[in-house]
Amino acid sequence: MPAKKPAASRTATKTPRATVKSSAQTKSVTPSRRKAATPNRRLPAMLVAGVGALLALALFSNGNSGSVTPSPSGKPLLENGGLWQSAVQVAWQTKKPDGNLSYCSGGSGGLVGEPDQVLTNEHVINNSDNEGDCADAALYVGYPVEPTGVWFVWWPARVRGESTFLDLAIVDVDLTATAVVENKVYPASIVLENQWPVYTVASDVPNLGDPISIYSYPEIGWYSMTYTAGHVAGWSWDRWDDESAKGQSEAWMVEFRQDADGRRDYMKLDATVAHGSSGSSVLNQDGEIIGVSTLVGVGFQTDAVDCMEFVDTNEDGNIDDKDACVPVGGFLNAAATLTDIRAFLTKQGLTP
Repeated sequence: MPAKKPAASRTATKTPRATVKSSAQTKSVTPSRRKAATPNRRLPAMLVAGVGALLALALFSNGNSGSVTPSPSGKPLLENGGLWQSAVQVAWQTKKPDGNLSYCSGGSGGLVGEPDQVLTNEHVINNSDNEGDCADAALYVGYPVEPTGVWFVWWPARVRGESTFLDLAIVDVDLTATAVVENKVYPASIVLENQWPVYTVASDVPNLGDPISIYSYPEIGWYSMTYTAGHVAGWSWDRWDDESAKGQSEAWMVEFRQDADGRRDYMKLDATVAHGSSGSSVLNQDGEIIGVSTLVGVGFQTDAVDCMEFVDTNEDGNIDDKDACVPVGGFLNAAATLTDIRAFLTKQGLTP
């Protein structure tokens, strides 16, 4: 497929160090208010890498009239569709005079419960770093409308609820508003006239070594959809006291003091995530949400990557602790845990 000619010009995102955070019958997107759930991931065969653009449109257009392929958890998907449909982009953008959008900052998200409801990271929906030309940026959510994850339809959105301590947020999408279409070959009707799938939140905490998969929008590769997979690598946490928590925001401190143990838990991943993957849903083998990608490297208070001083980086003739630490081997990334996700959704009045 030829390289995308972005109708929405994209500039480098400003994502913080940590870039990259119910089960109901799937409903047709008739702009209703939202309640909670998600699609299903684990049909690798359903990701058809080389599908042509017009063929993809034809398959989507027949979604209501053709046979429906059940997902592992029984939620209906569009014919020849897949879990990628529920993996959306969340971005702060400005509208240009020609009606197109200009990207300022953002990350990834997953539709949960309703087609107009997105689970993502708090740091993705926090626009405090937007300035200059992006000072007046508005929040948008982009829906992928063909299997390569290159073309999107965008709708305006607003934050319904957020947790700075857990780095989670729920975003409501206004599907009654006028959409911004990147390519007229893929109109907004693809989303509005089909039963758009959403993810389900898992009931059971995963086991060590369980397979996982992630659809996200890392900056590497120009923000197109990227699929990575791996395993649950373990669990970790950051624990604070009043002294070590100094410097955090007021909202963070309020939640920290309300937390029973002052600890933020993580699920460790060996799956690849990168800046821009923030907020993407971590899926189990049944395509259910078990985590939300939140950190490149595990932990705020410890080294995220194994490294050693074995190069004379300051060129003083010695190799010692005055030299830069050079990464060695691999590193683990982190996601919000299923327990925290379910608690957050419940606090927002949703049924996980």
